[in-house]
Amino acid sequence: MKFGWSRRSFLAVLGAFTGGLFAPAGSNAASLWGKKHKPPVSGIDGSSIVPITTGLGSTGDIYAELGVTPLVNINGTVTVIGGSVMKPEVMELIRRGNEHFVLIDELEIAAGKFIARLCKSPVGYTGLVTGGAAAAMVVGYAGMMTEDLEPRMRDIPDVSNFPRNEVIIQKSHRYPFDHQIRQTGAKLIEIETREEMIAAINPKTVAIHFTNILSDKGKVSGPETVAIAKAHGLYTFNDAAADVPPKERLWEYPSMGFDMVAFSGGKDIRGPQASGVLIGKEELIRYSLLNMSPQEDRIGRCCKVGKETVFGLLKALEMFVNEDFDAALQMYDERAQVITDAVKKFGVTALPRQFDPQALGNVTPRYSWQIDPSKLKITGAEIMQKLADTRPVGIGSMGAGASGMRGRNPDAPSGDHHDENHRPPRAPNTFGFAVWQLKPGEDQRIADRLVEILNEVPKAYSFDH
Repeated sequence: MKFGWSRRSFLAVLGAFTGGLFAPAGSNAASLWGKKHKPPVSGIDGSSIVPITTGLGSTGDIYAELGVTPLVNINGTVTVIGGSVMKPEVMELIRRGNEHFVLIDELEIAAGKFIARLCKSPVGYTGLVTGGAAAAMVVGYAGMMTEDLEPRMRDIPDVSNFPRNEVIIQKSHRYPFDHQIRQTGAKLIEIETREEMIAAINPKTVAIHFTNILSDKGKVSGPETVAIAKAHGLYTFNDAAADVPPKERLWEYPSMGFDMVAFSGGKDIRGPQASGVLIGKEELIRYSLLNMSPQEDRIGRCCKVGKETVFGLLKALEMFVNEDFDAALQMYDERAQVITDAVKKFGVTALPRQFDPQALGNVTPRYSWQIDPSKLKITGAEIMQKLADTRPVGIGSMGAGASGMRGRNPDAPSGDHHDENHRPPRAPNTFGFAVWQLKPGEDQRIADRLVEILNEVPKAYSFDH
């Protein structure tokens, strides 16, 4: 007998075979072995931690081996420097997640139920672990337009023949991540007012997009957006990627009536950097999963989520929801005080902590210090640059804009520079940063480095005599 084997035919046979392994116990497939399955036992894969004695990692300093500079994170949870550092418990769940193989779709569905319970989701909602919040937008919008129709899932992003392929967005809510909506082939329809939003609705409209971080910029609020969409049979998507903490937003936004809400898993939640959380109506989440990996020939095949990422994200989310934020805030204050105590002898004084727990976008405490120009001839920007230039480990990064690397723009006006930080200019005699991403001992490292920097600064009187 001759067989024409290919990767696809092999996987099909393998799928049929393993399908029997996961069939109900009473089925014929489950009786292939002639006996009941025993509970799984711990495997060998990933179950032990071993020392690395040769090759990459053998020196204990993988960054030096590759010739790149590690950073002490005083910038915040920005993707261009790696988001956040995961807690030991999260890393352990990632390791355990590597112990066995598993059907990824089955794991995702179970993880979604875990997320829904943990995040107090409304009845009929579930969750999905995605490859970041941007990936959640891709598969979420794809799901809205394709539903569970195989031909559509193969055709997207060619949505020209789809019955509904337009997404309404407030002009003030346009932002770099609406690229993820556009990459599905959906057409964005800009509006500004409530009346324009209603007038823009037509048979081709599938959804209304809401950019949470810009919700104070638009003329139509979240609740109004939901009400209009419901009245016209449309979906709503809320991109709240950077808007936890406070943790309550994990359940407040779905409860507000948004059909889908996306959160980043690699920011304040401190899960794997390439993870996101999509919470939404069960049917829409099913459509989203159909449009992403491990399924083939899907627009979201590139949005792959590994089993290790799923377990790491779930643990990080659990720890985040159960965290005592008041205690954490006290710890941040104590870290800042270490720095304050070190620099006060130079006439540098602490300013009041800046923190609005209800603000939008990467809500974290920020600490600042005031330089007395009559005592020191140095600016805040110069201090921040010297911290960034510290080696072998940099302290922050002056060169890492939030948007990442930029290509050439031949049409840009001469001298036009993109403002990467989107922050108002700081007073010249102040410097400051976030401390919440510091690891134990890094507050003292910063304090010691600041003492070195300030000791090298000429005193003001030396310029006057």
